[in-house]
Amino acid sequence: MAATIATYYAAANRSSDLTRSDLADPKVTRFVRQIEANVSHYSDDSVDLLRDLAEADLAGGGASTGDMSAMVMQEELVHLYNEGGLSPRQEGQERGSRPRVPLVAVHPKEGTFNLDHPFVVLPSADERQRAAAEDFLAFLTEDAQQESFARLGFRDHERRASAELLASVGAEPTGGLTYFAPPNPGVVEAMLDGWSTLRKKANILIALDTSGSMEAPVGNRTRFQVASAAAAKGLALLNSEDRVGLWSFSSETSKRPDSPYREEVRLGDFDEKRINSRIASLHVAGDTALYATVRAAHRQLLDRYDPERINAVVVLTDGKNEYSRDNDLARLLADVALDPERPVKIFCIAFDRESDLTTLDRIAKASSGKAFDATDPAKIDEAFVKVVSSF
Repeated sequence: MAATIATYYAAANRSSDLTRSDLADPKVTRFVRQIEANVSHYSDDSVDLLRDLAEADLAGGGASTGDMSAMVMQEELVHLYNEGGLSPRQEGQERGSRPRVPLVAVHPKEGTFNLDHPFVVLPSADERQRAAAEDFLAFLTEDAQQESFARLGFRDHERRASAELLASVGAEPTGGLTYFAPPNPGVVEAMLDGWSTLRKKANILIALDTSGSMEAPVGNRTRFQVASAAAAKGLALLNSEDRVGLWSFSSETSKRPDSPYREEVRLGDFDEKRINSRIASLHVAGDTALYATVRAAHRQLLDRYDPERINAVVVLTDGKNEYSRDNDLARLLADVALDPERPVKIFCIAFDRESDLTTLDRIAKASSGKAFDATDPAKIDEAFVKVVSSF
């Protein structure tokens, strides 16, 4: 949200008093749309993304950013990343190794937000509570506490950066930082309403596991019923202008004798009702042809690649690859490796404890995507929300 609001401020060339009429200005709208058009993909959690980046850096001798050249984050996270705070670490270690290729902070010349942590005393506080609050505030602003905040990459209560922070993120612009003033709530609401129109749209191919193990019970429902319900909730969160397709996969069955996967709804204009109806009619049987399906779905997205959209495959499975005709993981990882010129990212939801989360994570990371842990079926709704947050 802070990044979106900052984009509008930069577009309007001001740092305060943004109005609804500014948001309707064609020049402002065009500026915001151009910024959104350059998005590689959205992310539900910048910290998780940075941890993946640090792991790739230390494993491969340099950060593997794929098609990503920059991301919006707090400068505190730049500091933590560069100091090893987000790198893999051994038990008992406070921090891991510093990355070989550190992040370089860029403070926008147009301005930025101070994402502060306000100290507020509620009007309902009585005299004793107010005295305690004053005592606590004095404690927080003492040197010892301010120094502990600085070690974590935070500025002090007067917005001053420590020497350690500046050494990690780089010097401030000449004259210091320009801070945006938060717009009034009505303007923020209008921004959020308009963002769905201005944001980058997506090409999404959903591959849903229909192997026989999806008949296993989860409480008073089957795995497939739980997965179907979660998929319906996730679909409801997509943008109406996204393009969405649906595949089912297991192995060859009597209803699907020629291929382990089948196109149920062709990739095209998003028809939520049709996709949900098709999911409800699917037949569950067979084994899990995971590798063959991921490879074919990835190829489908490359064949129908749209440079104006985020192109992604979403795989929902409760198991691991059980298809002897295609059991070469190394070949699959090479086939789905990210092409920065035509990025197709794979997002996997590991549903149930029988899922091979480790392998799904390797497949997702090879494409610069992400795997989500829903091995506790109760978390599958949350996993779908996180997946949708990527588009």
